[in-house]
Amino acid sequence: MNPAVYVLGGPDGYRGIADDWGAIGLELDLLAGPEVVLMLMGRARTYEQPFSGTGDDDVQAGVLVDPERKVLLFFALEGPSVETRTRRATLTLLRAAWPGWDVRWAHGGRTGLRAYAGLDPADDADRDKRVWERDVSEMGAVALSVRDPDVTVVTLDGPDRCHLVCYGFDHPVMHGPALLDRLAAATDHGAYHELAVAGLHVDTERRRVGWWLTGHQIHHDTAGARWPGWTVEFWEDRWAGHRTASGGRFDPTEPDDAAALTAVRDAALHHWSLVPGHEQGGPACLAGLDLRGLTSRQGPAARAAIEEAYRSATGG
Repeated sequence: MNPAVYVLGGPDGYRGIADDWGAIGLELDLLAGPEVVLMLMGRARTYEQPFSGTGDDDVQAGVLVDPERKVLLFFALEGPSVETRTRRATLTLLRAAWPGWDVRWAHGGRTGLRAYAGLDPADDADRDKRVWERDVSEMGAVALSVRDPDVTVVTLDGPDRCHLVCYGFDHPVMHGPALLDRLAAATDHGAYHELAVAGLHVDTERRRVGWWLTGHQIHHDTAGARWPGWTVEFWEDRWAGHRTASGGRFDPTEPDDAAALTAVRDAALHHWSLVPGHEQGGPACLAGLDLRGLTSRQGPAARAAIEEAYRSATGG
């Protein structure tokens, strides 16, 4: 299962559908543009409930569309929007596909959608949850050998160290200062010059922390409180702050945005195309809304919108 949540604003407030399918390729769904997406989401309102967004720890992706304010807020667990090589290109294409809209990434995941909808964070029982101390583990040589591994880079000042880790649930920043003890025996890689999906820099002498990620972290706004007496800065998805703070110990090569734009466009066109032999099932887009017949009919309009967004983004 790949659970997703779809939220649509309207005169009766925010209403949403939580579904077991639809998380993979959500950003490719949205590249069809507002005309197609709003039509499909509007057709699904019959099944919607008032949006609460609590207790959905397994939700891997979500989107909130506010037609009145023209805001598109979304997040995903996997796909081109969270892959560092294609993230900037994906957001560029989305903004071109939704002209006049404020396209935003929900760094807090479902809790980011809740905050936008004006729901009280205190109503979420998971807000002050403790992290699993074994969640953060070292990346092995085999895992690091693949192209674009899901690596999180942790750099430390005093002593100067660079650790390469992965996590399953919570970004290392959520562990607070206890993280330093857990990394004491970890391998020091010295530096890392490849792309990463998240990062953390800790200056132990100045008691300053900076962190970033391309994915999402529920209740990310509680990170500062988990480091009492420290200054914590959230860099969102801007790894340049990490590069500067670490003195170059984390210094990845910038992605090829032109190649990434083409790759994301091609993926979106394929996503909105019928699979040979499965024409009756429709394309894989918006699977969570269970509207395959409708998506089949909207395929040509969606693909045209994707091509237009690409031309707009590339000046072609």
